[in-house]
Amino acid sequence: MTSGVFLSITAPAYNERENIENLVRYWDSIFAQDGIQGEIVIGEDGSTDGTKDILRELQNQLANLVVVDHATNRGYGYALSSAIAHSQGYYVLTIDSDGQFDAREYELLLAEMDRGFDVVTGYRRRKQDQPLRVVADRVLNLIIRVLFRLPLRDTNCALKLFKGNVARRLTIEARGYPTPTELLVRAQTLGYRIGETGITHYERAGGRTKLNALRTSLHMLLFLAYLKYKQLLFRMNVINEF
Repeated sequence: MTSGVFLSITAPAYNERENIENLVRYWDSIFAQDGIQGEIVIGEDGSTDGTKDILRELQNQLANLVVVDHATNRGYGYALSSAIAHSQGYYVLTIDSDGQFDAREYELLLAEMDRGFDVVTGYRRRKQDQPLRVVADRVLNLIIRVLFRLPLRDTNCALKLFKGNVARRLTIEARGYPTPTELLVRAQTLGYRIGETGITHYERAGGRTKLNALRTSLHMLLFLAYLKYKQLLFRMNVINEF
């Protein structure tokens, strides 16, 4: 950890004007309260609602805020990937910028990581969402268990803690919803140890979800098939990287 940064909080942000300032200030307060060296790295994904302006102003006030600015919207996965790539922390926390997760719960993930894991993912003990989406998540996790032999409860939970060198090694190809699951599949395939622990899930702090349930489900299934295909090629030494 040559930079001296203990924890990097990394997040994508797209049209989160209602949430972003309060969240960034709250995340910054965690570092002070816990007495740790931290940074906040935001992949700003071409917002059109003033999110960019809020983040620029916050950069003038917070020395540990890094904003990776994208001129156009390129998707959740691209924005998160760019945030991770610009992080310097010994540990990297991934989180959404809509207030559905509490960055302070990095402590829960870190306690589990101390048992010898390289990655720890949260699982939502009680998902605050529409019943249809709760059921869809359960079906998704069943598919992932069968397809990738990844016996986790909630692979697509956005709150995850990585050793920094592991996070910065993982490739992200997904544009949107499959991104958290993709990170775990890639980590597992490369031999990293993955743990999980229960975390709290909250309703959105403000704004509206960008997800369309039917389209998102179709894209997820197609991407999982693609990811499985690439995993097989990698394990058969047909391709060199995964």
